[in-house]
Amino acid sequence: MAVSGTYNFNLDIDEVIQEAMEMIGGEDTLGHEPASARRSINLMLRDWQNRGILLWTTSTTAVTVAASTTTYDLASSTINALEVVISRDNTDVKLTRITPEEYMIIPAKTQTGKPNQYSIRRKRDNPVMSVWPIPENSTDILKMEIVKEVEDTNKSADQNADVPKRFLPALTCGLAYYMSMKRPLVADTKIAMLKINYEEKLGRAMEEDRERASIYLLPRLTFYN
Repeated sequence: MAVSGTYNFNLDIDEVIQEAMEMIGGEDTLGHEPASARRSINLMLRDWQNRGILLWTTSTTAVTVAASTTTYDLASSTINALEVVISRDNTDVKLTRITPEEYMIIPAKTQTGKPNQYSIRRKRDNPVMSVWPIPENSTDILKMEIVKEVEDTNKSADQNADVPKRFLPALTCGLAYYMSMKRPLVADTKIAMLKINYEEKLGRAMEEDRERASIYLLPRLTFYN
């Protein structure tokens, strides 16, 4: 049996749009529909992030603390910080996350020391992280596991969507469903079928995308002030 021996299959945005239109059936992609389709892709990818963490959008970043500075602006592309550790003398110690409300009622907010708690306030433009106690030096490093925004889909030629290949079936089926709702001549039964197909494909992809670590172990550390 002869096989290709290649693993390069992918779809650019125009091919995703064409595939979705073929699923809907009827007229070809005309007029304003490519722009409408790109807009739908961007909305759909944001909806995916509202449904849960997409593993390919996580990454690590680091910020060096500044003495007497308790708040730090995170990048505008950051949605959230999942884990934060503080690194000193080549030793990483996990910080405990507290809510912004819990941070507000800390009585000794001016206390300085090695931070052991952090809070994330998810503002419109970018998240802001507050740490406590207030850093006592400018050498400790905060290492963060963050969730980033999915990159935009725009008019760039031969552009690919910011998704792994295993999400392409969900992307094309989802776009077919989104675009079918914009077409008044598409029957309600067809729209319902496209939605079911989309949700099935997305469910499979997100199940495959989940973290499969069997157990998460942390060393037991004892600290003395």
